[in-house]
Order: sequence, then structure tokens, then C-alpha cells
Amino acid sequence: MNNRYKSDKDVFFFTLNWATILVLLILVWMALSTGSVMFIPVWLIILMFVVSTWFVTNYEIQGDRLRVRSGVLNWNIPIDKIEKIGRKRSMSSGPAHSRDRLEIAYAGGSILISPEREEEFLKQLKSINRKIVVDVPNVKKDA
Repeated sequence: MNNRYKSDKDVFFFTLNWATILVLLILVWMALSTGSVMFIPVWLIILMFVVSTWFVTNYEIQGDRLRVRSGVLNWNIPIDKIEKIGRKRSMSSGPAHSRDRLEIAYAGGSILISPEREEEFLKQLKSINRKIVVDVPNVKKDA
């Protein structure tokens, strides 16, 4: 069983992400061509952040912890602290590239993610912590 799950990606987030990258590249190119380089470092930092979150967003089950990575951002969630997992359709910012997300509620907060192979992901979490309440339509209840 593979313990690493990439973020599922939908067309909306694909378009939004690559449009942002394109705009930032155009801004850098325009600044370089006009000699106005003052904002280039800021745009390049934003560009690196956006690119890194697109290519490095994943969810990994490591022993008794769920590690969520999105670019340079990391969350480590103890699986025994996860209380409930439900479905949420959202466009809010977070480590997910799809509007169809799972909301993981745990002692201390919640996080929205969108793993590929969702059913396998849920089964693996549930095998570690049987107390997790899984309320996710379209996934078998024994997950």
C-alpha cells in the first residue's frame, strides 16, 4: 500500500494556477524589458511559491501521523487526534488543488485536502484510528 497520496487536481484550479504563473512571468518579462526591476524579487518569490505548491502538494501517512505538504508549508497531524472526516466543496485556500475536498477535523483544528485514491486514503487512516467518523458520500461506509 502506497502511503503517499498526491493532491487531486481539477480544471478550475489547473486554470487558476497556470494563469497566475503566466501573469507573473509576463510581469517579470515586462519589468526586465523596461528596466523597472524593483518588484521582480517579490514576483519571483510569489512565482516560486505558486509553482512549488502545484508540484509538491501531497498527503503522506507516516506511522501514526498524517503529513500534509504543500510547497514549503507542512502540517503534521497525529492520526489518533483525527475525529471526523467529511466532504466539503470549497475554493478556500489550503493544501488542495480540487474543489472537492475532505475536511479533516482533529483536536486543535481542521484542514481541507483533496487526495487522489480517496477511498484507499480513508481506509488507511481508519485502519490506524478506528474512532474516526467518516462522513463522505460516494465512499463505502467501511472505509
